[in-house]
Amino acid sequence: MIYLDNAATTRPKPPGVAEAVAAAMNDYGNSGRGTHPEALEAARSIYGVRQALAALFGCSRADRVAFTPNSTMALNIAISGLLGAGDHVISTDLEHNSVLRPLYRLRAQGGAVDFVPADRQGRIDYEDFERLLRPNTKAVVCTHGSNLTGDLMDIQRVGNFCQKHRLLFILDASQTAGYFPLTWNGSTSAWCASPATKPDGPQGTGGLCVGAGWRFAPCRGRHRRPELL
Repeated sequence: MIYLDNAATTRPKPPGVAEAVAAAMNDYGNSGRGTHPEALEAARSIYGVRQALAALFGCSRADRVAFTPNSTMALNIAISGLLGAGDHVISTDLEHNSVLRPLYRLRAQGGAVDFVPADRQGRIDYEDFERLLRPNTKAVVCTHGSNLTGDLMDIQRVGNFCQKHRLLFILDASQTAGYFPLTWNGSTSAWCASPATKPDGPQGTGGLCVGAGWRFAPCRGRHRRPELL
């Protein structure tokens, strides 16, 4: 068989992936449920993963790494928990449905969304970010790499734009995490969502690296506007 869906979920996984999952299920306890050796070993393992992911994504602290079932959930948590009615968002024509659907929902709830257009080759004009900026712009939400064309965004440039205007920067790194460097200007407003299934991790795993300085509402439940801490 020739497997042609590797960009969505890598297959076959390295043997060590299944071995690590089996070891966790067979040997670890429930992290945070006690101080017996099995629970402590689970807690150490989880924190070790947080430390590794924080280093990989340039996150300031390991305790700002959250685990989710996938990057779709991570993006919904960030977009729905940080943005609300009256907020304006800039995104691009290169986005996946995991970004588009919560943005369309935001628009239906009284928010505003503009998209930086892409040409027939999948390229964008970064000056359009400045042209689309409004007084009530709160965030830029964009992909690092298009799942359709393979084009990469210059996230350093986008990060600089966000820092200049004190905007949230929510990055969809679903296609690039583990394959391309994920570095941008050290803005405390950067949020990065990624899955583990594409870079050889187990299915049903993903995460969100959270920038310092923002409190957000749960995506399930009563909405509150974000506040600077």
